[in-house]
Amino acid sequence: MIRNIAKKENKDNKYWYVGIYTRRSFDDQEDIESNTITNQKELINDYLRRNKNMILVNFYTDDGYTGTDFNRPGFNEMMEDIYNGKINTIIVKDLSRLGRNYLEVGRYLEVIFPQNNVRVISINDGVDSYLNPESINNLIIPIKNLINETYARDISQKVTSAYKAMALNGKFVSGTPPYGYAIDKEDKHHLVIDEEEAIIVRKIFDMALQGEGRISICKYLNMNGILCRKELKRRTKAKLSLEPFEVPSRYLWSTSSIGRMLVNETYIGNLSQLKTKRKSFKNHSQINIDKEEWIVVKNTHEPIISIEDFNKVQEIISSRKPRRRTEKLYSIYNGKLKCGDCNRSLIKVGRPDLNREIPKFCCMSYLHLGSCTPHKIYVADLEKTVLEAIQLQVKLVIELDRSLNKLLFKKNRESMEEEYKEKVKLYDIKKKRLNEKKRIAYESWKLNESEKVDFVKVNNEVNNEIRLLDEDLELFTSTYRENLKKVKSNDYWIGHFKRNKRIKKLTKNILDELIDKIYVFEDGNIKIDFKYSDEYEQLLNYLMEQGVNVECKNGELVYI
Repeated sequence: MIRNIAKKENKDNKYWYVGIYTRRSFDDQEDIESNTITNQKELINDYLRRNKNMILVNFYTDDGYTGTDFNRPGFNEMMEDIYNGKINTIIVKDLSRLGRNYLEVGRYLEVIFPQNNVRVISINDGVDSYLNPESINNLIIPIKNLINETYARDISQKVTSAYKAMALNGKFVSGTPPYGYAIDKEDKHHLVIDEEEAIIVRKIFDMALQGEGRISICKYLNMNGILCRKELKRRTKAKLSLEPFEVPSRYLWSTSSIGRMLVNETYIGNLSQLKTKRKSFKNHSQINIDKEEWIVVKNTHEPIISIEDFNKVQEIISSRKPRRRTEKLYSIYNGKLKCGDCNRSLIKVGRPDLNREIPKFCCMSYLHLGSCTPHKIYVADLEKTVLEAIQLQVKLVIELDRSLNKLLFKKNRESMEEEYKEKVKLYDIKKKRLNEKKRIAYESWKLNESEKVDFVKVNNEVNNEIRLLDEDLELFTSTYRENLKKVKSNDYWIGHFKRNKRIKKLTKNILDELIDKIYVFEDGNIKIDFKYSDEYEQLLNYLMEQGVNVECKNGELVYI
């Protein structure tokens, strides 16, 4: 929603609702005193004190966020308040605080902010888009934005080079240390063993040496209440009990995390770093680097696992044949089928093509993580239930659509449109006749065939009749447009169900079109969340408000 609260009706008496935006990036080495959040706020607050027609609404701060990326929490919150009409003015210390992406900053200054009637003030750049609109279009502004972007590019290259140099020297530069290690308090680029976690690491490698796979290891850890690091942090932050089973765990050990640990050379005292890189200094998404290009430095810290045991585990892993993924394992329910209790995915097991058991779905937590319960459901039973549910839902939606058309248009939209056209046509005929009546009365008076008082009487009567005609047509037009709007607003989602009224077989396209999620519970119950459920409820409630007494009994719409 765009709220137009920034019209230039009066420069002296206008009030401006201000959002102050501040930003500092550690990656860009913006640690100089003038760029601290505190100093930015002080500079802008001093500006506000000198401008009495400005009302401060909110501060928006991004501390530690680079200017090349606009996906920042403070900036996003500010944009949301702009769209909701809460603020109509943005004040920054300088334009580099908004961002260091030349094209994006220009797009906000020249397109997005003007479209939303937002005044932009950059104190150090002398920019004020309201008092001096040309200051935004000044040639120096694009040049400054380009300089800001160039600065960000240079800093990005320097930071990348610095990280590479430290990695080559055996310094830890990968952020969060692997499970089993902590950052040395004396040197933030050196790893030391976390003894409590190291016990678990050794147990994981011992089980792998005994031939246990990732799933077995994962089940052991979860079933024995050994909390993963993420769950420990969550409970510590929320001041919850650290006793494993006193509160439900939100985060569990996973087979993927176990797999990464078993091949991680960090546990034998080596550092393998810079395995990914950013696509560019503007695009922060990560891409993988070929293993040959990793920076590997040996004997940088104390090992937890011996080289002999680590190599044996690698041999065991290499000796196992990776499971071939075939089309037979593909499921049209991927991404939609969930456990009704733990909310994790249900995955397909069983391979009839290999003479294994009948294919079914089971809870991933039960199979891989050693938690939850099976929630088993056979593929054939699931397909039968979902198909019947879709067929019923399609029938209900089509019935509601018929009720809406019957209520609003009596027969259908076309007949209503024809009725409206006839109404307008009849209105024009009546209005022409009345105007003709007035014209005849006027000529009669001017030709001395009648008195003026007679003309005034006829004129007043005709004007009154025309006024009543106009009011009647206006009401009819308003009702027609409102009814048409109601139907059209439902057409887009009802059409999805109408297209499937003859459904006989499930396909992925049908599931994607009609179903959001399918939940399977341990007692065998299934809950299906259809798409457009809110629109369905709104339409049902509207019909009932209009006196169409309808309710759903045993899967059928019943009119009462």
